[in-house]
Amino acid sequence: MKGTLTREEIITSIFEVMKNKLTLPMLSSFTEEARLNEDLYMDSIMLLQLILHLELDLGFTIPDEMLVPKDFHTVSSLADFLEQLQQNAVLEG
Repeated sequence: MKGTLTREEIITSIFEVMKNKLTLPMLSSFTEEARLNEDLYMDSIMLLQLILHLELDLGFTIPDEMLVPKDFHTVSSLADFLEQLQQNAVLEG
């Protein structure tokens, strides 16, 4: 992991991946409260691509068993999930 990121840096990283790697047509709807599926029109394949890019860009490792739908409901819930993942990684070592 590339150092500890602030929540704002995590959200900016999510936005950058969506903008530069996924080219979402509804990116103008991006806010913390935007729903990934309903507002940003991300399907399950796009979500997997987002996760892959976040892992590569930010140095996160996200085990498959940790991928649960509630964490991928909104930009905010995804940021919460990544913050928690980051804190757990720091605590573990």
